[in-house]
Amino acid sequence: MKKPNVFLYLFLFFFLGCAEAPLFISPIATGITTWANGEGHKYYNEEAHSLYRSVKNSLYEMSFPIKKDEPYKKDGYYLIAGDKDKFKITIRKVKSNITEVKIRINFLGDKPYADLIYQKIDSNLNVIDFDDKGLPTKTKF
Repeated sequence: MKKPNVFLYLFLFFFLGCAEAPLFISPIATGITTWANGEGHKYYNEEAHSLYRSVKNSLYEMSFPIKKDEPYKKDGYYLIAGDKDKFKITIRKVKSNITEVKIRINFLGDKPYADLIYQKIDSNLNVIDFDDKGLPTKTKF
């Protein structure tokens, strides 16, 4: 097996700039929340409807009332929640089984608060509630 030429990678990195670095490092990063223009972005390897249920369940568990719940474009959802703080959440299907969840809190954004909501969404993603008979329950909201 041939070893990769480190000098070639370094030359290409410095010659092409930082924009080409992901091609050599890793084209896919999971579990990372990016922050741009006061809005948190996170990609999931799940269907949009599964994330929609998880987001609504998370908001319900955190006692945030949902003020607006409507479809977003073709395959997505748009939610506005909260009383004192206003949460704008967009769930958008990027490709099959790849979904983006955007969260903006208030006007300028609040990264730690958005990260807390993302953690709650992650914990509720694969949760199914069952009733006393062992059957899946309807959503609580």
